[in-house]
Amino acid sequence: MARSVQAQLVHSIPLPEGAESPIAAYVNGTERTEGNGISVRDGRIWFDEPLRIPHATSFGGKLMLTLGIGVYGDVKGDTLDLAFRRHGQAQWLTDVPLTPTPDSGD
Repeated sequence: MARSVQAQLVHSIPLPEGAESPIAAYVNGTERTEGNGISVRDGRIWFDEPLRIPHATSFGGKLMLTLGIGVYGDVKGDTLDLAFRRHGQAQWLTDVPLTPTPDSGD
């Protein structure tokens, strides 16, 4: 018997304190910039395509994988790094935590 995993989605994250343009988001290592994959408004970075939160595999899920039963769905999720300027200096944030957000900011 297999278990299905449903991905939780992230549509936006808070803009880092003091962040200045240009802002770039690296999703799984692929760059997204303002107007090309992300937009910045209302103190948040909004993604044109939502990100998937990595799913923590429970003890039962790990046991099922060990027994070769399997877990279906997206358990890996996306990784997010940010590049921006703060006080004129280049800044990087790596492995930015992802939490679910409403599906739109419109």
